[in-house]
Amino acid sequence: MLLAQFYRYTMSFICLLFVFNSYALDVTFVNPGYPDSHTEENSTGNFWYKVAKLMHNAADDLEINLNVKYANRNHILMKDLIREAIKENPDYLVLVDEKSVSGDFLTKINTKNIPIFFLLNPPSPNKLVVLKEHGLNIIGSISPDNQNVGRMLAQDLFKEHKTHSAEPANMLALLGDYSTSASIERTKGLMDYLSRSNVTLIAKDVANWSENESYIKTMAFLQLAPEINLIWCANDAIAFGAKRALKNLNKEAKIRVGGINWDSTPKTLQPLDVSFGGHVLLGAYALITLYDHNKNPAAWPIPHQTYPIFTRLSEHNKPLISRINKANLAEIDFKKFSRTSDNWQEFTVENLLKELK
Repeated sequence: MLLAQFYRYTMSFICLLFVFNSYALDVTFVNPGYPDSHTEENSTGNFWYKVAKLMHNAADDLEINLNVKYANRNHILMKDLIREAIKENPDYLVLVDEKSVSGDFLTKINTKNIPIFFLLNPPSPNKLVVLKEHGLNIIGSISPDNQNVGRMLAQDLFKEHKTHSAEPANMLALLGDYSTSASIERTKGLMDYLSRSNVTLIAKDVANWSENESYIKTMAFLQLAPEINLIWCANDAIAFGAKRALKNLNKEAKIRVGGINWDSTPKTLQPLDVSFGGHVLLGAYALITLYDHNKNPAAWPIPHQTYPIFTRLSEHNKPLISRINKANLAEIDFKKFSRTSDNWQEFTVENLLKELK
């Protein structure tokens, strides 16, 4: 008798679980980065790893079935993963148009009208027009205020320089790449600031988001131009490559270095003078946006938006940044940032920090 009751309860639970999962939202994210934070092949930092982990935290709260496929910085593999994801027919497909790879590829395949959302690096407005002309169901995108952070990073580096030195400010700029929208926009912000400042740009070059390339190029530029005393870097991996070069040259105390990402400082190096971040959270925010859209598309349509998220690392926000660098914000209830919540909160660094306390 007891065994029969146990069997019935077990089967009822399994059926309820099946029904629940059948109605859960299926989202696939083709991540350009690595699934492991300690992969030796990766010299570009753990940014995309953390993006995915924080997305999983949000997915748990929003009851979303999140499937992340990692391209390991391999653009050929990324195309294969997009094709594979389309075959699985998710409710939403989240893509990153890194170096324009995704956008160009989508014009050549049948996407089966799956709703596509671009995260952090969307196609250019002209490319979006082309994609829609090809019949793709592009529902929206979110990117951070990259141009603004490029300017803010240059501005705050100059302030740091003036605090520590009376010498003229001479900058080396190490860019991300020549084609990704984030890199292009951050560079625009940098150049806009330089056009109105007393900083002299000695040299600029791409480091392909890589700590190793940055190390090599910083070593070379400092040999050619020893007057450099500021290094603007498109991300923190590049900045830490520059810091490693400065340590080898015994110049860490003389040259201010800044980057973007809020990455943890390697044990062998001094912290960056300036680091901006916050965009690592936008994958989680993208899921909130998709969740709301799925609940009520008319009330909460998805725009192509630039989100003002970048914030400078400080003692005030270190508790949040520390948890982000551990790739775990499970303490935060991301559903509170959904428009469906009775106590809706705006998705900001400050409000996320309050949720930790």
